[in-house]
Amino acid sequence: MTVTVDASRCIACGMCAYAAPEVFRIVGSASTVLAQPEGKSPRVRDAANGCPVNAIRVED
Repeated sequence: MTVTVDASRCIACGMCAYAAPEVFRIVGSASTVLAQPEGKSPRVRDAANGCPVNAIRVED
């Protein structure tokens, strides 16, 4: 699983960092990926699906 955040779309709402703090952190005005998740993480998928501006991309 590979996770990316489109910083140009991100509004730094913090939902992703709340859902998966081991993967996401808000830095400045956008979310960043701290570490790629090991295996398939349902919390990361929840963060991507819940992003209000669809800035998170998850690829298997």
